[in-house]
Amino acid sequence: MKRVFIVNPTAGNGQALKVGKMIEQICEDQLVNYHLYYTNHPKDATELTKLYCHHQEPTVIYSVGGDGTLSEIVNGIVGSKAMLGIIPAGSGNDFIRTLSDCDKEITKIDVGKVNEHYFINIASIGIDAEIANNVTKFKKLKIPKSWIYNASIIYTLGQYQHKQINYHLNDKQNNKSITLMAICNGRYYGGGFCLAPNALINDGLFDIYLVDAMPKYKIPGALLKLKKQLHEQLPVIHKYNSNHIKVEAEERLICNVDGEIIYDNHFDFKLLDKEITLYQRDDLKIKQLIKK
Repeated sequence: MKRVFIVNPTAGNGQALKVGKMIEQICEDQLVNYHLYYTNHPKDATELTKLYCHHQEPTVIYSVGGDGTLSEIVNGIVGSKAMLGIIPAGSGNDFIRTLSDCDKEITKIDVGKVNEHYFINIASIGIDAEIANNVTKFKKLKIPKSWIYNASIIYTLGQYQHKQINYHLNDKQNNKSITLMAICNGRYYGGGFCLAPNALINDGLFDIYLVDAMPKYKIPGALLKLKKQLHEQLPVIHKYNSNHIKVEAEERLICNVDGEIIYDNHFDFKLLDKEITLYQRDDLKIKQLIKK
């Protein structure tokens, strides 16, 4: 079996680079048939994945980094027979939290698709997508990294406008002003917020959350509810299950797709049932060593 390790050396503030060096040593010691690459630019992981995902020999392509690296590999591996391995070494690692909650014997997992982008975890439109988009503005400023996300929240709350959308869901057409819409395959996002506590990655359905437009002063309270996993009690939050939803708006919207920002006024979300084969065996004992 061929193993391909794709490492984002900047993930986890350099943690992934250390893990990459550890993997090299393990594979050399065990005479493993492997290739290891360090990414240099956005989309590198996708292009590297495409080089190996159509080999005849059984192949595992490992994501060594955070959710961004994983998302890039997913966008390269869809439609192939290559297996996906995940070695978490980023700062968020939200998707691996979902795996930790689920059956360890899962081998086939669902993948979401929005327009031409694939996602394994969560895609969202509304305030959290704008917070994620505004983070890039604060990364350019000379402020501590630990302040960046909170600064983006405060900034976004100050200028946020609710989104007027048309959406087609479960054979019904609706028009609504929203604070947030989230289309969930996984459970966690934002570095550990459990948005979709009952989502399953192999049930053929999205867990879809729609948050009505609410006064800005109530949004921080809703975020606290989310942090405590009590958000489903709020009357402004509506939950649905479906494998397909279309969203349209007159204005161009921001959509956060597993950390990647895309812009459009039309989004077509589809679920691809059991599209990727997951390789969960830690036969090289890499994950064990990382935990130590």
